[in-house]
Amino acid sequence: MITKISKLIIINFFLIGCASNEPIFDEETNKNNTKKTAEKNKSGGYYLDDGPEENPPQNLDKIPNAKPKYEALSKRANRPYIAFNKKYIPMKKIIPFVEEGYASWYGKRYHGRKTSIGETYDMYQMTGAHKTLPLPCYVKVTNLKNELSVIIRINDRGPFIDERIIDLSYAAAHRLKIIEKGSELVKVEMVNPSSTKANQENNLKPSIKDSGKYFYIQAGAFSSEQNATNLMQRLAKVKFKNSLNIKKLKKKSLHLITIGPYKNEEIAEKALREISKKIQLNSFIISE
Repeated sequence: MITKISKLIIINFFLIGCASNEPIFDEETNKNNTKKTAEKNKSGGYYLDDGPEENPPQNLDKIPNAKPKYEALSKRANRPYIAFNKKYIPMKKIIPFVEEGYASWYGKRYHGRKTSIGETYDMYQMTGAHKTLPLPCYVKVTNLKNELSVIIRINDRGPFIDERIIDLSYAAAHRLKIIEKGSELVKVEMVNPSSTKANQENNLKPSIKDSGKYFYIQAGAFSSEQNATNLMQRLAKVKFKNSLNIKKLKKKSLHLITIGPYKNEEIAEKALREISKKIQLNSFIISE
């Protein structure tokens, strides 16, 4: 019978081939490599023999954002694992998520290798790696220094360096203008595939008319009903200009807190901005 520790070791072994992971079977080499990486990053460089190719494509600025869509989550890549003697437990649901920290990038050293979900890493696609986000998923990454943003598909694990929260493909890092510096402070936000199409259509129309749909603010999604109730009570105590229609819904294994409905997405977004001034929410706009 395979023990729990053995299972973690096996999972750990599978992760060795991931594009963003350093070999985890040689502890002394890892320590040296991590130290060299940190030294390189302090000067704005990149790791050892990694970096851009000699002749990168000329159309890097025209590589489009990843297009969010619903995808089945990888069972293997979303299991708990250990890297550099630390255990990570990945998320298994697409839920509101916001994180700020430093982004790094990986290039030719991993170009053509397998990612954590078994795909081939292409440094010229809009992809990235994260330690615990569900694989695959889509996120919006914003460079907090210049406000440039991209949407990428997370299909790999990493980076396993202190203070780094996300690894970007070369193409994504180029769009955010962090190639030369090597890393930068960014905001990472989960993208809800259900609202992407509506967002794209709205960007093409200066004025948003009533589409016949109703829009809601999904204020939170919880596996614990008590946590959902707590948020509902917090919202009810805050005084707003207009009263909020707050509901608690059950969807499969999740307990959702929604606010609405609103006639169009523009009104819903405006309401969310007003609410967020008084209470911090990691929220999506959803429609039906």
